[in-house]
Amino acid sequence: MTRGLTPRQAQVLEFINRYLDEQGYPPTVREVAANFGFRSPRAAHDHMKALQRKGFLRSSPGKPRTLSVLTPKGIPMLGRIAAGEPMLAVEEADEMLGLDPGFFGSGKFFALLVKGESMIDAHIQDGDMVILRAQEEARPGEVVAVLLEDEVTLKQFYPGKNEIELRPANSAMQSIRVKPDKAPKILGVMKGLVRKN
Repeated sequence: MTRGLTPRQAQVLEFINRYLDEQGYPPTVREVAANFGFRSPRAAHDHMKALQRKGFLRSSPGKPRTLSVLTPKGIPMLGRIAAGEPMLAVEEADEMLGLDPGFFGSGKFFALLVKGESMIDAHIQDGDMVILRAQEEARPGEVVAVLLEDEVTLKQFYPGKNEIELRPANSAMQSIRVKPDKAPKILGVMKGLVRKN
């Protein structure tokens, strides 16, 4: 499913994309309604308006067939990450952060909301949003989002020959140590932070 869309909105967007590819021009509201068997064009209009509000479509009012499909700009907010005990990975990208990903360098980026205080000595607080570049490798000392079984946590990464240490930036908390054969999956490396104040 396209992030941030209801299943029906994703279906409408997919139909509009397919129609554009096949016909070379976008469908009308009535054609969208007919394709989905809506009793009234109003239902199709509401879905298309929601897609415009979420940044997936643009149209020129009063002009027929001026619909264009957009790629939403920004960084997807994928859910929460524990800076403390690992927590169940939850993807809920209902939000796009209005930040230019190019500001953080090249690559694919995502954002996670921090919960907990294990990274406070690295100036990462509960409620902050961390910007991560999606990648599966990290250098020693980098702050990473890692998947441990079905849980995600934010820690400093220290690989060793006999164990991998996921170190908190809080002297009151213990490191997580894992054997190399049970190495956690690195989801991304931290490249920035956004604090709502």
